[in-house]
Amino acid sequence: MGSKNRRTQTPHIRISAHKSSHVDNVDVVRKALHEDIEIKCFYEGTSTLLVNTQVVHVQAGDIVVINPYEFHATVDRGNENDPGKYHLFMIPLDFFEESGPEALNLRSVCFAQKKSFRTLIQNDAQLYELLMQAAQEYTEKEAAYDVAIHGLLVQIFAILLRRGIQDDSPKAVPSETLRSYRLIEPALRYIRDNYSLSITVEDLAELCQVSKHYFCRVFKTAMGSTAMEYLMSHRLMVSDILLTGTEKSITQIAASCGFESANYFGRCYKKHFGQSPSKRRSK
Repeated sequence: MGSKNRRTQTPHIRISAHKSSHVDNVDVVRKALHEDIEIKCFYEGTSTLLVNTQVVHVQAGDIVVINPYEFHATVDRGNENDPGKYHLFMIPLDFFEESGPEALNLRSVCFAQKKSFRTLIQNDAQLYELLMQAAQEYTEKEAAYDVAIHGLLVQIFAILLRRGIQDDSPKAVPSETLRSYRLIEPALRYIRDNYSLSITVEDLAELCQVSKHYFCRVFKTAMGSTAMEYLMSHRLMVSDILLTGTEKSITQIAASCGFESANYFGRCYKKHFGQSPSKRRSK
């Protein structure tokens, strides 16, 4: 367990400036779901995207935000001679962890507070200009450009949190819940990265440096479920992605998601989703 207590280095944002839209192979893209928040700032042309089951038509000046683990693909690149062009930002949920204010804990926003950002943001000149400035800083790479980008991103997410949250997202979470979440956050990360392994409540409590009893109480307060229920839910979520997005066999998926057998996986999957893995795949 000692190695679990080591803090990982704060991840870096990834920026790709001046990208041109291309039509994605949907079957390939479905295998590449990611946890990062993805932002596309379109500055020229038009494109059509598919985000989960929503068709999104974009033009210059539009901003598209992809939430963690949302399926997305470009299905039309716009004019063949003048495809949609955009700046791409990939922001890890832990990007602001060390230096940002509490409100910028993106992992808490997305998973503890269960909020999600609106997919398509239009006619927001302030947000658009900030994203364009960040892309320019990245392209020109003048002295302290990384500091400038960090500052711009703080402003960008302040705006997104203020007026870019989905209308059906919860508006507020009690401060006690947020404190509980911060305590169990190491356990949540460990589950995310090691869900295929055998994990016990004792392991997770030790990782959070609290007693098993206290850990169980705090986890239930923060997440609304026990740690083992949360682990099972995460395994099933990943398995569903693999079922619908890869050609792996059900036995392979069961093993890679931490289930002791394909039969046990099948029972758990049917209880959670209301249908068997094989029926889900056939649909």
